[in-house]
Amino acid sequence: MKRGRTNPNQLQIDFLAAFRRMLISLGSPENLPVNESLFMRMTDQWESTHVMPADLLFHKSPVEAVVFRLQKADRDSGTDRLRFPDEMIAGEIRGEQGLTGFSAKFREQGWIILPAELSAMYKNLFLTILTASIGLEHLYPSRTELLSEAERVALAAMLSEDEVRKFFGLRLSKFPDSFRSEVANYFNLPFDYVLKRANHLGLVSEQVIEESRSNTQPLRSATLRRPQSSRAA
Repeated sequence: MKRGRTNPNQLQIDFLAAFRRMLISLGSPENLPVNESLFMRMTDQWESTHVMPADLLFHKSPVEAVVFRLQKADRDSGTDRLRFPDEMIAGEIRGEQGLTGFSAKFREQGWIILPAELSAMYKNLFLTILTASIGLEHLYPSRTELLSEAERVALAAMLSEDEVRKFFGLRLSKFPDSFRSEVANYFNLPFDYVLKRANHLGLVSEQVIEESRSNTQPLRSATLRRPQSSRAA
């Protein structure tokens, strides 16, 4: 049998893909080239100098705490699915136009980069989701499936079932603005993500979520009482 010709360029592409891979790019498809370009520039710099960019605002501590939380939740659930590399590089970049945040693998490292302009609420949420995606990437080659499962794992680690049930235990189907604000403030997370966690727990349906996105008008003006909890602020 005649052998096919070897394409040196394809071999180079395959080699690069093997050790430099974008996992999750947040935002819209238009943001992907920005995220990929920054990742390429940063890893090229790291490869040649082993020095992080001067405007990278943090490296280790926050992501190590998130890994610890996710691993604990993974053990407690008995699933034991998360696999993290020994080295995680995470940081915030200020002033990078179009950057929305991403997770990636470079050689044996996990990389997470976020825009510094994010509010604290979204920064903690996205850091946890992107970290979870690195721990799960060996199980989900599809980016869409990886993001969906990373959200599920991250929200389970951040939002306990008991706490969520205090708000959604009555199987509500309508969410006035007062309720949305109360929930978001209580958990210090965007309401839509708390609603996703309620959906994962079977407390609200996919149909309810879709209707919630298209109807944000308040149905009543009563102030909701904050549930009693020992949850830390």
